[in-house]
Amino acid sequence: MVVRSRVTGGLAATAAVLALGACSSGPTGRIALAVDPAGRLLAVVAVCTGQRLATLTLTDETSGTTTTVRLDQPPSFGGTVILTGPVADPRPEGVFDLLDRSHTYVLAGGLRESESDKDAGTVPAVRFKLDGVVKDTKLRKGSVLIAAENGVARAERPAFLDEVRRSCG
Repeated sequence: MVVRSRVTGGLAATAAVLALGACSSGPTGRIALAVDPAGRLLAVVAVCTGQRLATLTLTDETSGTTTTVRLDQPPSFGGTVILTGPVADPRPEGVFDLLDRSHTYVLAGGLRESESDKDAGTVPAVRFKLDGVVKDTKLRKGSVLIAAENGVARAERPAFLDEVRRSCG
């Protein structure tokens, strides 16, 4: 089961993104974006041991809308969450409503401890323009889009997962 909440308005959206961007005291893991062969936008989840991805928050920077979903069954390390149906042939299928290809979005994740509901921090947010993600054919062939110092970067999925494993310790 996925639980959704939605906030509209620039101030609320900005507050939500800033709250999710807060640093935690230790390594938490990361999320990345990919596109599967069917054209669905995916979150690739790499969360450190002892933690689980509890929520995903998608902020539409163009409209100021923020949607948060609670994941009752988060994926294991390296697993995925389907975010949308096929972008080129939209139909509801993922955890988020249909997205506008011309908009810029920020995807962030909130963590909980594995065996409790205690907050365990956040993962770095990924900012992206949906049209750019859809047109990047390498994201359908094993690459992922990750948060980087100067925005976003593309990495091979195995290298991304190995880097996160090392940072988790």
